[in-house]
Amino acid sequence: MSWSDDDLDFALRDLKDAELPLGATAAVRARVLAEVSKSARRSRWVWALAPVAAAALVLLAVVPFDTKPVAPPPLLAKAPAAPRLNSRPPVDAPAVMAKASKTQLKPAAGAQPVPAAPGDTQFVKLITDDPDVVILWAMNSKGAER
Repeated sequence: MSWSDDDLDFALRDLKDAELPLGATAAVRARVLAEVSKSARRSRWVWALAPVAAAALVLLAVVPFDTKPVAPPPLLAKAPAAPRLNSRPPVDAPAVMAKASKTQLKPAAGAQPVPAAPGDTQFVKLITDDPDVVILWAMNSKGAER
């Protein structure tokens, strides 16, 4: 038998006015409360196990496992040895300084010192190991005036 929407509406209208048996509402209420309390107990266990699962994951991530060492790959080619450099004997600094103080430095051939005008500042150009760094040293300037 197939019920139409009108038949269902008519049957439900009749059930609305019908009285329920005495223990029907109490039985339904008891079953609903039993199901609700079961699901609450299950959710408590899930929350109780969540920190345990998190601690287990942390331990798995932190504690190293015993692994066998892996052998290095075979050597395919050997690099040639570095060439040996001839090293100089160590220099005795005080002896070199004493020798340098005894000798007189002579200007290079063709280099003539240029006398500075009284108001001009002379500069000495100091060249360093770094080609980007050049030091200019003012010879006859008075530091406080500039």
